[in-house]
Amino acid sequence: MEKAFQAYQNMRFSLTHHFLWFSFSRFSVLCALFSVLFFSLANKPLWAKEILPGFPAVQKPAAHLFPGEKLTYKISYLGITVGQADAEIAGLETSNGRPAYHIIVRVKSHPVIDLLYKVRDEHHSWMDAEKLHSLRYEKKLREGRYRVHEVMTYDQAAHSAQYESLSNQPKKEMLIPQNAQDQLSCGYFFRTLEIEPNTTVKIPVNADEKNWDLEIKLLETEPLTIKDVGKFQALEAEPLIKFQGIFVKRGKIRGWISLDERRIPLMMKVKVPILGSVTARLSAYLPGMPPKQN
Repeated sequence: MEKAFQAYQNMRFSLTHHFLWFSFSRFSVLCALFSVLFFSLANKPLWAKEILPGFPAVQKPAAHLFPGEKLTYKISYLGITVGQADAEIAGLETSNGRPAYHIIVRVKSHPVIDLLYKVRDEHHSWMDAEKLHSLRYEKKLREGRYRVHEVMTYDQAAHSAQYESLSNQPKKEMLIPQNAQDQLSCGYFFRTLEIEPNTTVKIPVNADEKNWDLEIKLLETEPLTIKDVGKFQALEAEPLIKFQGIFVKRGKIRGWISLDERRIPLMMKVKVPILGSVTARLSAYLPGMPPKQN
């Protein structure tokens, strides 16, 4: 059990995204219409076979996000569930005078883990609905006795950002690269890109009060079935995260993203030194709807 706690302390799962990402953020998240009715085993004939929906692969992803989308992930270590993460696009709001997707990732430890080390993390990103870069990022961390409440506000036109700790630190200002992402929005931005196997993508990210280039190595495609969700053609990705991510503090990351229109983050494995691997796997999916056109 001690190893499970240590592993959980080395990762936060909120993907985005998102990886991602993820990430693959966003840790925070897509598909064609998703409408399948699941019955409990008690209501199924013994001969009944569950038919999962298919998510056909396409070359070009959607160029926008889907308000109302919600991704739920089960976090496990050595086959034991240690937590859950929910990533949702709460809707379209206004941030810095711009229409923005409000993305929320919540991470919580399992009730049994709560008895010794309770985790309740929350990440918010406001992502420009037209230009798809970050306008504001806020995180609230509650891990054991550890508490953090920080806000980053981005002025993309002036290439500047303001950091504020609502706990005990003064405000700070810094320069940012063009179209900078935060550690949650980067995963959702990645989902809008046209991607191919055996290539590399770089995304400018501002995190931990510094600017980074998030490099994502895209590997090979493979079929992947996610229980209770569907069958996918998936692309394996390896993000090289130099900053403290939403889902993981350190370790080698491998993720799988669907190749359907919505580029859904399906699964992430984090190899933690000595302790082994922690897995976050999609367990439920609500597709949301395309944004309304003005």
